[in-house]
Amino acid sequence: MAQNHSTRIEVKLPEAVCRQLDELVQRGWFRRREDVIDLALRKFLNTHRPELLERFIREDVEWGLRGGQ
Repeated sequence: MAQNHSTRIEVKLPEAVCRQLDELVQRGWFRRREDVIDLALRKFLNTHRPELLERFIREDVEWGLRGGQ
């Protein structure tokens, strides 16, 4: 069975973001703020893998070299 290892980090967030986190928790979408942050970071990391970023950059460069066409 795989163990679930975790590392504690401290993050400063704008008050507006904290209010949005709290609202999601209060509405029952998540149990804790940490659950919202965990999901958001996982989604961000899955969509911003280095190979994807490189592909998007290449596509943008090619688009720019063609004059935006």
